[in-house]
Amino acid sequence: MEGRLNYDEELIEELRRVYGTQLNEFLQSLLRPNPRLYLRLTDPKLRDGFLEKYDFFKGDEDFEEAIYAEVKGPNKVEEHEGKVIVDKRTAESVMLGANVYAPGVLKVLAKTGETVSVVSENGVLVAEGKLVNEGTLIVRVENSLYSAPRISELEEVIEGKAYSQGKASMYVARLLDPRPGELIVDMTAAPGGKLTHVAQLEPKARVIGFDRTTEKVERVRALVRKIGLKNVEVYKADSRYLYEDLGLREVDKVIIDPPCSNLGVRPKVYDKKTIKDVLDLAQYQRQFLNAAYKILKRGGVLIYSTCTVTLKENEELINDERFEVEYQLRFHPHISGLTGFFIAKLVKK
Repeated sequence: MEGRLNYDEELIEELRRVYGTQLNEFLQSLLRPNPRLYLRLTDPKLRDGFLEKYDFFKGDEDFEEAIYAEVKGPNKVEEHEGKVIVDKRTAESVMLGANVYAPGVLKVLAKTGETVSVVSENGVLVAEGKLVNEGTLIVRVENSLYSAPRISELEEVIEGKAYSQGKASMYVARLLDPRPGELIVDMTAAPGGKLTHVAQLEPKARVIGFDRTTEKVERVRALVRKIGLKNVEVYKADSRYLYEDLGLREVDKVIIDPPCSNLGVRPKVYDKKTIKDVLDLAQYQRQFLNAAYKILKRGGVLIYSTCTVTLKENEELINDERFEVEYQLRFHPHISGLTGFFIAKLVKK
């Protein structure tokens, strides 16, 4: 993997349990972006007009609220003497054509006006462009390793008519299947994609989101306001103690998308993890599962999802005698072209 994926041998063995002889193919796929870049329309009635206005978007085959643009590449990127070195998160966005803004810049080795290379902190050349230093805009990217529309700059995204969300993630709200009058809790609501999707699908459900930091809660509330949803509440709380701290109980449906090892997320300019990371996260994830059991009514539905691929964080974690597993779904990036993702539908016994 050119040294970009630094996983210890125990973690490689854990991944081999899932992928066997396809392990190398899976690992290679993590270095590339998904071939489609998705938006979720906050009102499916906008779809025809959206597709007419932007000819690079197409309608998804499965979900009426989903549209996508094809990601093209890899493209040839020239190396220049001037360099702008950026952090991991910025590099992974710039790889797809995003401009470079100040918060993601680690070092500038060039003068304003120069054509520069944009390089990740581990040396991966991701783009080239003009060093401009216009406010927070540092590099106006002119050519990147992969090409995709700058969706964050579309007026519909800015106005809340469309939201950037991967297709695998959209399955969560669909499998939850919200109904009128239900009380639905998202235990890990930020950044708000699944929460707002559920509320969008069923405006007559009461949807409550929780997250544990003020910053995340405010960000989700801002998204809810921007989309214009009236059936959503968002609160700051540690979701592992909703029953004890808030007396929450008899909930119809729950979403848990807990912190995970993110091994299915791509593209990765680099990644470093050990089996201890996975084991620690699995222990943390189980605390959310325990909390969901306490607040759900008997027969209540839990949708558990992660953007990782290990058995320890997924199938083995939900193998719990207190729940009946009704449905399991996996997306493998080298097969589906989507983010590596796991979803399970559980019913409280």
